[in-house]
Amino acid sequence: MTVADEALLPQGAAETVATDDQSITHRAYVQIRAGLISCRLKPGSRLKIAQLQRELGISQAAAREGLSRLAAEGLVMIERNSGFRAVPLSVDGYRELADACLTIELPLLRSSIALGDFAWEGALLSAYHISSRVLDQVSDDEISMDAYVRHRENFYRILFARCDNRWLLRAWSQLYAQQMRYRHTFRELARYERGLYDDYRKFLDAVINHRIEEAVDLWRENHDKVVAFIEANLQAPLPEPRRASRSASG
Repeated sequence: MTVADEALLPQGAAETVATDDQSITHRAYVQIRAGLISCRLKPGSRLKIAQLQRELGISQAAAREGLSRLAAEGLVMIERNSGFRAVPLSVDGYRELADACLTIELPLLRSSIALGDFAWEGALLSAYHISSRVLDQVSDDEISMDAYVRHRENFYRILFARCDNRWLLRAWSQLYAQQMRYRHTFRELARYERGLYDDYRKFLDAVINHRIEEAVDLWRENHDKVVAFIEANLQAPLPEPRRASRSASG
């Protein structure tokens, strides 16, 4: 719709149209982003707007705008005369990405612990309990893996939620999304993390008791262990995404 068209609408209707357009564009952005992070849209693959329109049930304009937003976040590349492409996974660059994430996580952690209240502590303990139970139940099916990935991220978001620097939180969210694209390694990571219960309990105890520097040291140690483990598993080829069976999905 053009500006001239909007001028002909009844009062308030132009705002409604703009809101609807933003909602459609946001839905396209969310759907494409989820496909990139889950690697259903394969790293390095060309992203064809017409195909996304058909598969996601969105307009070409919404798909193009969503891809442009994702290019600004570093999940999509804009190629001259070739359109859009999913950013490839870089095995060699994983450590650099993970360390960049840690650089932001440490001030987030310090600020969130310092400003954390009883409600935050309760939410964090609840998120940890749920993520731990989900971790115990992870198997080889995609449904349990998706639950593990989702609750793992939720625990992190609650952990950092009390930080009062919105820019740091936004930067972390974008970097973590990049790390999530390596989730084909997460099946083995889930098994590995089952052996880190004592480490995570010590960390959580330090957080709840506001022992900030102890928590920071433990977070850094766990980060190094997890990153080293993921690096060791990155040489395996990226598997084809598997669809959940009809009976499993209900």
